[in-house]
Amino acid sequence: MTMSVSKAVALMSLLLSVNSSANTRPIDLETTDLIYGNDDRYEVDDYADHDFIEKARSVALRVPSRRLSIDREDSGLINFPFKKLKQVIPQICSTERFVDQYSVGECSGFLIAPNKLVTAGHCMFNQQECSSNQWVFDYKEGTTQFKKSNVYSCKKIIAQKYVYNDKEVNDYAVIELDRNVTDRAPLTHRKIGRVKLNTPVLVIGHPLGLPMKITDGARVSRMNENERERKFHSWLLRENYFTTNLDAYGGNSGSPVFNKNTGKVEGILVQGAEDFVFNDETQCLESRHLSNSHFNTYEKVMRITKVPGL
Repeated sequence: MTMSVSKAVALMSLLLSVNSSANTRPIDLETTDLIYGNDDRYEVDDYADHDFIEKARSVALRVPSRRLSIDREDSGLINFPFKKLKQVIPQICSTERFVDQYSVGECSGFLIAPNKLVTAGHCMFNQQECSSNQWVFDYKEGTTQFKKSNVYSCKKIIAQKYVYNDKEVNDYAVIELDRNVTDRAPLTHRKIGRVKLNTPVLVIGHPLGLPMKITDGARVSRMNENERERKFHSWLLRENYFTTNLDAYGGNSGSPVFNKNTGKVEGILVQGAEDFVFNDETQCLESRHLSNSHFNTYEKVMRITKVPGL
C-alpha cells in the first residue's frame, strides 16, 4: 500500500535533504530507477562474466571532496565516513538489500579516454561542481579505504548539457581529469547507428552511492505507457535516448549502459521512475516494484553517439 500524495511529498522532501550541502546535491531518488521483475543487482566480483568485471574497473563514483581525508598513518590511503545506507536514508526498510553497506557518493561516471570521464549532465553542472568533487575507482563491497592512486579530480568540463523539455532531451557531461588513468582501459562505445530493440543491456555503477553493482536482466524497449500517449512527439525525442527496464537507483546517474552482445557502451543512464514507495503497514520505505512489461520501462539512456567531445 502506498501513502497519500501529501505524505509522499513531505517524505520525499525529507529524503532529498539527506547528504545535501552548499556545494553538492543529494542522492536523486526520483530521477533514476526501481526494480523490474526480479532484483538483478550483483556485487561486481560475483558477476559471472569476467569481461564485464574488467570493464567495471573503468567505472567511478563521484564523491564530495569534503568527505575524503588522507589517512594519518598511511598517506597513500584516503578515508571516507563510515555511514551505512540505513543511516543515510533512516526511513528505509530493514529488509531492503544493501542497507548495511556504506553510502559514500552521489553519481557514477566512466572512462572514455585516459584523461576523460563521461557522466550525466545533471551530475556535473559547472566548474564549481567540478572542483568540489572527486572521482573514485574500485569502490567495491568490503572497501574501507580508498587508494590515493584511485582518486582523481575534475580539471575542467569539456562538454555539458542538461535539458528536458518538449523539444529536446540532453543529459551528458564530459570532463577532463587532473591526470591520465594508466592502470585501466577506457571503455569502448558505439560510434555510429542505433542499438536495436530487445537488445540485452546491463549497467555498471553505484546505486545510492553504494559499492559498485552490475545490473542486468534488461532489454532495450519500445515506447513506454507515457510515451505512447504522444507517439510522434516521443519518436522525435527518442533520437537522443532509448528506454529500458534496468534495476537501478539514484546514484546510478551517469553509469555506462552496455550492450551485452558486443560489450560496448550504448549510452548513459540519466533518468527514470521513482525508486521508493512508503509502506503504511511497515512504516518504512521499500523499493518500488513493477513488472517487466515494456509498457513499464521508464529508464532513459542518453545515446552515447549523441554526446560531443568524445
